[in-house]
Amino acid sequence: MLMRFRNLVLLSAALCTTAAFAAEVKTVDVPFSFVAKNHAYQAGSYTVAVDWTRSMVTLSKAGNPGLPLTWIIVPAENGNKVSLTFDVAGPDHVLRTIRYEGFATPNLDRQPKHKAESTTTIGE
Repeated sequence: MLMRFRNLVLLSAALCTTAAFAAEVKTVDVPFSFVAKNHAYQAGSYTVAVDWTRSMVTLSKAGNPGLPLTWIIVPAENGNKVSLTFDVAGPDHVLRTIRYEGFATPNLDRQPKHKAESTTTIGE
């Protein structure tokens, strides 16, 4: 019985350690409101979390994870930073891609309501 309990404790510790290394989180300050997946988001700090085991990236408002957004990431051009790229049309900003080191989301602004006049990138 003592041996089973010890194994259970060791297994729990190993699983917690694996989960801690599975996701990495960075913070990006967005100085303007923007749209992503047809939802409006206010300016502020956002966390970008990557789950390498699932190849997923999640964007959520720092301190208020009410509407997290999750996408698949794929290998992209080399890079060692975290950034968000937005399509800009007048005062409107629409999230286009999230880059996390050498990985990125596909183009998230697939059906733009307005033709993008420019793009802007923020992050590390």
